[in-house]
Amino acid sequence: MSKCAPHLSGFRTLVLLSVWLAAAPMVRASARPYVETAPKRGFHLFVRPKAKTPAAQWEHVQALEQAGRTRAAANQALALRLFWPHAPEAAQGQLLYARLLEQRGHLAEAFDAYQHLVEHYPGRFEFNEVLGRQMQIAKTLMERRKGKFLFLPGFAAPERAVPLFEKIVASAPEWHGTPEAYYLTGVAHERGYEYEQAIEAYFTTLNRFPESEFAKQAAYAQALCHIKISNDAPNDQRALETARAAVVLFLQRHPDSEHRAELEAELARLRARQSHIAFARARYYDNNLRRPEAALIEYQTFVALFPDAEQAPLARQRIEELNRSKEK
Repeated sequence: MSKCAPHLSGFRTLVLLSVWLAAAPMVRASARPYVETAPKRGFHLFVRPKAKTPAAQWEHVQALEQAGRTRAAANQALALRLFWPHAPEAAQGQLLYARLLEQRGHLAEAFDAYQHLVEHYPGRFEFNEVLGRQMQIAKTLMERRKGKFLFLPGFAAPERAVPLFEKIVASAPEWHGTPEAYYLTGVAHERGYEYEQAIEAYFTTLNRFPESEFAKQAAYAQALCHIKISNDAPNDQRALETARAAVVLFLQRHPDSEHRAELEAELARLRARQSHIAFARARYYDNNLRRPEAALIEYQTFVALFPDAEQAPLARQRIEELNRSKEK
C-alpha cells in the first residue's frame, strides 16, 4: 500500500492540473477585450474611429449625439460599423447612422443604411420599425421633386422610388406593408408613363393580396392603365379590346365602386371606338377593295355587335343592297 500511495497522489495531481488548464483559457478569454476577426475594411480617409474599442467608440458616438453634433455622431457611428463590423455595438451604430442621415435629409443614403442593417444584422434590431422607416423614405422620394432652383419647381421623378419598394418587398414578402409597397410600385411606374410595368405591379397586388385594402385600388388603377395604353395606340384593336375587358371586369367585381360613373363613361367611349373601327373595316372592303362578299360579312358582323351604333342604319342599308346585288 505504501508503494501505491505516491502513484495515486501523483495521479490526482495530474487530474487536478488538467482540469485547471482546461478552465484557465476560458477565464482568460472572458477577460480579454473584443478583437475584430473580420477582414480589414480597407483605407477610409475621412472615417476613422476616435476610440480604441467598439464599446468605447459607442460611448463616444452617444456623447456626440447628446451634444447635438449629429454630423460627427453619424460619421463616428459609421466608423464603428466599418472597423468593428462584428462587434455587439455595430448594429446599434448602424441604426443610429441611418436615423441621423434621415434626420439630416439624406434620404437615399438613409434608405441604403437601413438596408445594410436588414441584410447584415438580422435579429439585432426592431425589424418592423426599420421597414416602416424605409417605406416612409420611399414614399417621400416618390412625391418629392428634384432639380429645384430658385423659383423653378423642378420635375417629378417617381421612378426613383421603384427600386426602393422592390427592396422592401424582397426583404419582407409577408410584411403587413408589402401590399402597399407593390401597389405604390405600380403608382410610380404609372406616373413615369411605364404602363406595362405598372399593370404588372398592380396585378401582383391583386393576385398575392386579394383581401388587402389595396387590391381594389390596384384593380381600378390597372383598368386605367389599359385605357391609357389604348389611347396611345388608337389603331391597336387588341389594346382596345383589352381595355374594354378590364373595365367590364372591374365593374362586375365592384358594382358599388365610387368610380362606376367614370368607368361607365369610359366604357361607352371604348365601345364607340370599337364600332367606328368595325364600320371602317367594312367600308374598306366595300369601297376600296371592291369585295362585296367580304364587305357583306363585315357589315353583318358590325350590326350584330353594335346594333345601336350611329352607323348601324347605313350598315343595314348596305346589307340590303349587297344582298340584292348578290341575288341578281
